[in-house]
Amino acid sequence: MWQDKLDPTIKEHFDDLLKKVVKEKSAYSNANNPSKAQLWSALAVLTKEVSDLRLEVQRLQKSKKKPNNKLKKALRKY
Repeated sequence: MWQDKLDPTIKEHFDDLLKKVVKEKSAYSNANNPSKAQLWSALAVLTKEVSDLRLEVQRLQKSKKKPNNKLKKALRKY
């Protein structure tokens, strides 16, 4: 199959994406064009992952900006 010819580092991600998309099989299998619906489902999965990563980066950036009061108190002792 063509999937077996993918670069191993890409194949790992491909297989992971397929596992996530197959969870939506009941939705895309009922579509007028299941193969197109499967691709849109894969795109939705990837978009969600990107969105989740953006939220995590924002959370980390906010926590980085907040002053660490415990650290400040500990440093004042010295």
